[in-house]
Amino acid sequence: MTTRRLLLVEDDEATALLEKRILEKQNYGVTWAATGEQALDFCNNEFDLVLMDIDLGPGMKGTEAARIILQTYDVPVAFLSSHTDRETVELTSGITSYGYILKTAGPVVLLASIEMVFRLILSQKQEREQRRKSRESELRYRQLFALNPLPMWVYETKDLRIINVNDAAAEQFGYSREEFLKMKVSDILHPEERERFSRRAEELRALAGEYAKSGLWSFQKKNQETILAEVFGHGLDFPEREARLFVANDVTQEIAAREKTLRELEEKERLLQEFYRRTRSHIAALEEMLKIRAREMTSEEGTRALLEAINRLAGLRLLYDRLLGGAQSERSPVHYLKDLCRSTITASWQSARVSLETQIEDIELSSNQILGVGAVTVEVMEESLREAFLHQTRGTITVHLEKSEEDIILSISDDGEPWALNKWTDRSDNFGVSVILMVAERLGASIGVEPDQGNRFLFRFPHQEPGKEFKDSISNSPLSERFRKVIEAVHEADEA
Repeated sequence: MTTRRLLLVEDDEATALLEKRILEKQNYGVTWAATGEQALDFCNNEFDLVLMDIDLGPGMKGTEAARIILQTYDVPVAFLSSHTDRETVELTSGITSYGYILKTAGPVVLLASIEMVFRLILSQKQEREQRRKSRESELRYRQLFALNPLPMWVYETKDLRIINVNDAAAEQFGYSREEFLKMKVSDILHPEERERFSRRAEELRALAGEYAKSGLWSFQKKNQETILAEVFGHGLDFPEREARLFVANDVTQEIAAREKTLRELEEKERLLQEFYRRTRSHIAALEEMLKIRAREMTSEEGTRALLEAINRLAGLRLLYDRLLGGAQSERSPVHYLKDLCRSTITASWQSARVSLETQIEDIELSSNQILGVGAVTVEVMEESLREAFLHQTRGTITVHLEKSEEDIILSISDDGEPWALNKWTDRSDNFGVSVILMVAERLGASIGVEPDQGNRFLFRFPHQEPGKEFKDSISNSPLSERFRKVIEAVHEADEA
């Protein structure tokens, strides 16, 4: 237990020593001052109580010393005196003290009086602390409720009457505070919501003080305007009555904007689907026309050129089939590439002697990446079919697509005769090279051909689509410059 420190101010030495001994036996720490001047010299905030004699003989009176101490330090004072006359007692009037203790009452009364003083000090300290907490609570209330920018109400759960409202609610709904306090919660709801609210009110009452979200509700302002608001709140501990606070966050504009966006997206989706259908129909019609011309063609070279064109159109048709099937949000290349590879082999005049192997990982790619990979695959397979199997009766083309760290690798290989990229680029019919370079420029890809042990074409690009600076570095390569006019023509056609 902490020893309480007392400053005993007593001019009579014998009385002071007796009182000091009595107090020290009760575990008080006592400092003795014989005069008012000494009391001022000794006093500081470390003392728990000053026991001040009123009549200190010649010099400063005890009451004067008490006033100075109370003005200077945060230390309580109690008066000691052997006099009970009116004049002596009135000397202490106007001085904030904790009692008037008679020296002549004996040790028991002296100790009991001092303990009473400390109980009174503790009680007043607790009262001050409670007042401080009340002021802080009131300030928090103003900040959290009265000054909150969201409309807030407090209502009595028994009869649903509004018992408090903040300024934001009055401003948004158009009612004054006085008008609100005469209303029930149901009065500010849209009439169609009132039956639903009566059920919800019972559910909230059963929750007592718990926080709860009540979802979306229609409210009606004083001017009859309807708004949609998201409602949430919790119970409050009010004296002698149950109450709940609720907040109504106006989301009318957000919902309207969301619905508008959804309508626009639906319209865009409808237009895209119509565009896909028409384009796919045009592709299919053109494909059939080319097939007829291919059957009528007498030259082998002309037939082969038409078959290559048909094959490219088949690749586009496969893509539009996917889009029409509602898969435009699907970003997996698995089914599309497998179908495209099979279609490329089937459309070739060498389909009977070339087999296909595919190993396509289920990688999430953008539509731009999937389309680019498909275009590169068709062009490389066409070149492989044209160059690698002229003198072989059997062969295999293998297509792999895999993810390696942050890159995607497309690998197309065959077990036919070696062919090289420079041979392809030097040919007059080198449109396929410009297509591959265009895709490489868009995807930020690197290209390589390995003609040892058959042929292996590598097309490597980052999983995350590159920015303009990276694309520019790819487009400035010497190989790209050779096909610059073709690439620019394709870009212009895309933009048109």
